[in-house]
Amino acid sequence: MFGETQAAIFERLEVTKKFGLVADYHVSWSGRKGRLIPKVQVWGNGGTTEYVVQNYIAQLLQGLVPAQQINVSDDRLN
Repeated sequence: MFGETQAAIFERLEVTKKFGLVADYHVSWSGRKGRLIPKVQVWGNGGTTEYVVQNYIAQLLQGLVPAQQINVSDDRLN
């Protein structure tokens, strides 16, 4: 399950990055073996508001990453 979930998250984020909605992303995991919860940090690409990116990524990763575990920043320094 972990491997399939991880692959689905990365595949979706890579496509989003390729099309320019996000500049970069980082996925981390917390919890115990068998109960790992993903957390996603996304850096926007400047031309789109954080609100739009947040909503899009939350819909894109629905069922894979809890919405409260998705954080969007405007620039890479945050």
